Amino acid sequence: MIDAEALGRIQDASYERAGPALSGSWPPETAMDTAQLVSFLDERRYCVLATTTAEGHAQARPVAFTVLGASFWFATVAGDRLRNLERMPWASVVVAEGDRGSHRAVAADGPTSIVEEPPEELVAAWEARHGSRADWASAWFAVGPARLFSYCAR
Repeated sequence: MIDAEALGRIQDASYERAGPALSGSWPPETAMDTAQLVSFLDERRYCVLATTTAEGHAQARPVAFTVLGASFWFATVAGDRLRNLERMPWASVVVAEGDRGSHRAVAADGPTSIVEEPPEELVAAWEARHGSRADWASAWFAVGPARLFSYCAR
């Protein structure tokens, strides 16, 4: 279950702290309201997740996600992504659709937390959303957004 109010508070605080460059690219007046934000995140199943490699390079890949509370959750195998997060527990998430004059997007970044045994509530939410329990996952991790911006072409 998505905590709309918490995501809305994070987005509001993010816009309050945003500098002119970000506010110019993602104007506050184009941001999704909480109902739009929840609906958009509920409709999308995949995002682009960016982590940092040992060499300090960005590594971005499309991955499945679910939102529980105010965190973006991911199932993962024991590979580069997990090693990246163990070294640098921070990630960026971009969920987007559309093109040119008709597009919507959410960009969030923040600290990550890794768990080997996910709470049953998360497993159930994942299964309902993706149609499987992700039994292949060796770990789960959450991105708790420190910043969140959205855009909805009107």
